[in-house]
Amino acid sequence: MNNLDIHIVGLGNLGSSLLKGLKNLDKDLRFNLYEKDNKIREAITAEYGVSVNNELGSIEKGVLVLCIKPKDLNEFLKSNSDKISGDVLICTVLAGVDTQYFSKFIKNRIIRLMPNLSIKNNTGFIPYTKTYKEDYLSFLEILSGLGQISEYEEDLFHIITAIYGSGPAWYLELSSKISEAAEELGLSKQDSNNIVSELVKSLPSLITGEEFAETVEKIKSPKGTTEAGLNSLTKDSFDKIIFNAINSATERSVEISKEINDE
Repeated sequence: MNNLDIHIVGLGNLGSSLLKGLKNLDKDLRFNLYEKDNKIREAITAEYGVSVNNELGSIEKGVLVLCIKPKDLNEFLKSNSDKISGDVLICTVLAGVDTQYFSKFIKNRIIRLMPNLSIKNNTGFIPYTKTYKEDYLSFLEILSGLGQISEYEEDLFHIITAIYGSGPAWYLELSSKISEAAEELGLSKQDSNNIVSELVKSLPSLITGEEFAETVEKIKSPKGTTEAGLNSLTKDSFDKIIFNAINSATERSVEISKEINDE
């Protein structure tokens, strides 16, 4: 859609990643930015040469993207719902906040996303759910420029948040621990970080569409080094450690939803 207004509220890590990814697109988008933190406002202005407001004005059209913290949503909607026209599409990336919650304050169309920071490079994956059928304002077409998009039932979003929204942290924490182990076993910190970085970069080439367990079987050889390490992971209940981490994140998403709805 030509001359589409994109209003982004909250320019922290995810909001600024979304802004960068959208600016990379060859689309006629007009950005209106809002952020309370003065340092972030100054940083965004310095990087993009655009002004950033500290509070919302009247919004008559376009897409309003909410990248604020879930705990701030209730107050935001109470203070600003009368400024938002019913024609505005509300896009939320808030973990644990379902689309039904917004109906307490506004009657707008709602689309809920769960991206991660990779959208800044237009190589992301965006799970979404929405309260309407058509591609209103061609926004799905725009989102597809940030990476692959896929629609899911909203009741799956707690686990989607845990494995995709939080997922980069799981892999990077594992990478951090591998690097620390390598350093403890004799590599320099620089060498261990460099080797693990190159390891992470190599992983996409190993994703072929087959089951991950099948790929693992192809990498390891009987009585080899990989098998020895995998046997150690099994002995130390690696599967339980991972399950508990994902389950804890999922449960926290459910808790956030209950906390928001009880306000």
